[in-house]
Amino acid sequence: MNPIITLIENKTLRSVITVALMVFGVSANSQISLVCTDPTNTIYGLTNSGEILAINSNTGATAITVKNNSYSGNSASSANGIGYNSFNSRFYYFKRNVGTSPQEFVSFTPATNTVSVLASSTCTDEIHTGCVSFDGTGYYTIDIQGTLHYYNIAANTWTYITSTILDQNGNNVTEIIKTQNAGDMAIDGIGRIWLVTSSNGNWGLYRFAAPMPTTPVAQITVNRIIDPTNVTPTGRSFAGIAFKPDGRIYMSTRADNRLYLLQNNFTLSFIGSLTTTNAGNDLTSCVFPTNVLPVTWKSFDVTVKGSNTITLNWEVAEDHQNKGFYIEHSLNGSDWEDLAFVESRHGNEYIRQYTYSHINNLNNKQYYRIRQVDIDGKTSYSEIKVVTLTNEMQAVSVWPNPATDYLRIASNGNNGSQLVKAQVFDLSGKMIAEKKLNTGANTISISELRTGTYIVRVQDTHGISFNQKFIKQ
Repeated sequence: MNPIITLIENKTLRSVITVALMVFGVSANSQISLVCTDPTNTIYGLTNSGEILAINSNTGATAITVKNNSYSGNSASSANGIGYNSFNSRFYYFKRNVGTSPQEFVSFTPATNTVSVLASSTCTDEIHTGCVSFDGTGYYTIDIQGTLHYYNIAANTWTYITSTILDQNGNNVTEIIKTQNAGDMAIDGIGRIWLVTSSNGNWGLYRFAAPMPTTPVAQITVNRIIDPTNVTPTGRSFAGIAFKPDGRIYMSTRADNRLYLLQNNFTLSFIGSLTTTNAGNDLTSCVFPTNVLPVTWKSFDVTVKGSNTITLNWEVAEDHQNKGFYIEHSLNGSDWEDLAFVESRHGNEYIRQYTYSHINNLNNKQYYRIRQVDIDGKTSYSEIKVVTLTNEMQAVSVWPNPATDYLRIASNGNNGSQLVKAQVFDLSGKMIAEKKLNTGANTISISELRTGTYIVRVQDTHGISFNQKFIKQ
């Protein structure tokens, strides 16, 4: 029994159908017409014989066939370049690859089990990559000569885009594609294409900027994310990629049928072996994440210059979602305060370096960390760094500067005195605030002050006064 299920939008009926499939036991030779109901746990693979398989992305198991390898008319030949259109629920791919006579670029509708032969492509050689745009309007592919092509779904027409692809340093990516001769691509929810190039020995990752062109251009500059000299894990080329909803990337090999997950720190985690031979020939998924391979901490170092200048240097791999970084300081490693905010430098480079200097006149151990925040409010933290300071010449410390809501005041205790009071003056000499100070660190609220420059005067038990300018932001 080969049940063919009609596409049903009602979620309750979908659940009933899912249960029915489990009861009747769908075999590897059965076809289903209900796809993309579980994008968290399912991706799709296309074999070179034209078979589309649902792949369990947690194990690599391929128990369900979406499209078998039986076609009316011409049989499949070196099928590749699959992409899924979430707007019309169709798969687009080369049933018969370029160079085969006749080549056949097709769409497959699971709901009706219908294959439609579309316009012949403008590609000049075999293709190993393909993806449907996130808005469902078009399909992109790059042939093994490194030429980029676009298919307009509504018009059923192809357009040659360019044969010159360079990375951010001017290196010829077209030649990399020709030399490595394998790989795949996927498009995210912003419209950026992520391209994996691969040979048996090496692989790399590139990102195209959005919006992607739909008419011919002289050249395209892409961002090299992972150098193409990166070594493959088993000496076999990567042939398929697909997005996980959280922005990580599934990657598959064809020759040894292995499924991996590319993590945010650019390491590969082995998931499992694909249970159908050649299922890793090409991949696609039903998701278009906007935050692909989000911020990853590459390094974080803190150095001391002189007696009181703390320099923080950090390197991150960051996506466009990164808003920036809060520099945090602590006296005990538990209670943290924000010193400053460093805005993300959005640009062509995916891996970026940042630096920040803090004048710290305190003594003993000082703790630093960085809080990264996305546009949507999600955060990540660097590790904590500890430095030890000895400021013999400075009796009183006032920080942060500039300040927003409060000032912190503390005595280094070098002359045996205790702080008594603090007064805040404007530049005309008018006293605005006064506060009695206690032993240890003290806090003065300045949230009501207008933006500008002020002077804080601190007096100790010996009658000695210390003045410091600060900026209220």
